Amino acid sequence: MKKYLFMLVALLTMSTAAFAQKGFTSFGVNGNYDDLNGQFGLGVKLQYGFVDQLRGDLSTTLYFKKKGITMFDVNGNVHYVFPVASKFNVYPLAGLNIAFFNNDIPTRLGVNLGGGLEYFVASNVKIGAEAKYIVSDNGFSRFNLGIGVGFLF
Repeated sequence: MKKYLFMLVALLTMSTAAFAQKGFTSFGVNGNYDDLNGQFGLGVKLQYGFVDQLRGDLSTTLYFKKKGITMFDVNGNVHYVFPVASKFNVYPLAGLNIAFFNNDIPTRLGVNLGGGLEYFVASNVKIGAEAKYIVSDNGFSRFNLGIGVGFLF
């Protein structure tokens, strides 16, 4: 786990030195599917553009109860954005995940690896999809898929 954290910090340090312009801030809502227990959830996401192509992402999702289990997770990710067309971007992501459960399952820490795409329907509104694999211990690694809308300000 320490190796992953070191690599993430090193990537952030090198990337921020390469660009000089400040990006944007956005707030959005998203729907997620997590395959650990086949749960659907609703969440919120806040993004901050450090520079044009590098941004941070904080999100939380509350997953609906299924088989007696309710899950709440918190994510902190870094995106490196590649503009593909004037209104379309793709990005890889890496970050951390903390999952909380309502029963005897202890809190789990994981590493997020994945990517996403976004399309700007207006200059300050975007829709997007994101897929990530959350690497965790003791059989709690899982695949997560999300779609959402974000508002830039």
